[in-house]
Amino acid sequence: MMKKSLGILALVLVILTCLWLIFMDPAKLTPDNPAGKTTYYTVVNQTEVNKDENGRYSYKLVGYTDEGKSKTLNFSTGKLLKSGAYLKLYVAAIRGVTHWEEVTADELPAQAKQLTSK
Repeated sequence: MMKKSLGILALVLVILTCLWLIFMDPAKLTPDNPAGKTTYYTVVNQTEVNKDENGRYSYKLVGYTDEGKSKTLNFSTGKLLKSGAYLKLYVAAIRGVTHWEEVTADELPAQAKQLTSK
């Protein structure tokens, strides 16, 4: 019985270690590192911007991947974004938008440029 319990405990520790290595890689946790994140491109076209309870500006924008897949993205920033500005957003599966940066229209992939200009 004791050997079986130790075997199960060892298996659980191995599984937890593997999960930690996959999900807690420090590079993936850095907000502005694209590793492990999906990159979306969008244009700030929200007419009304509200502040949340922390005094941050809340945005809900549709972003597009390089291949043209769309997703509605919710995020907040400490600064009011310029209307019409193009953004590159890094999106983690669980955490959502972890980082954004303003880009020029020339920096957008062709598919995303076509979809954001509608």
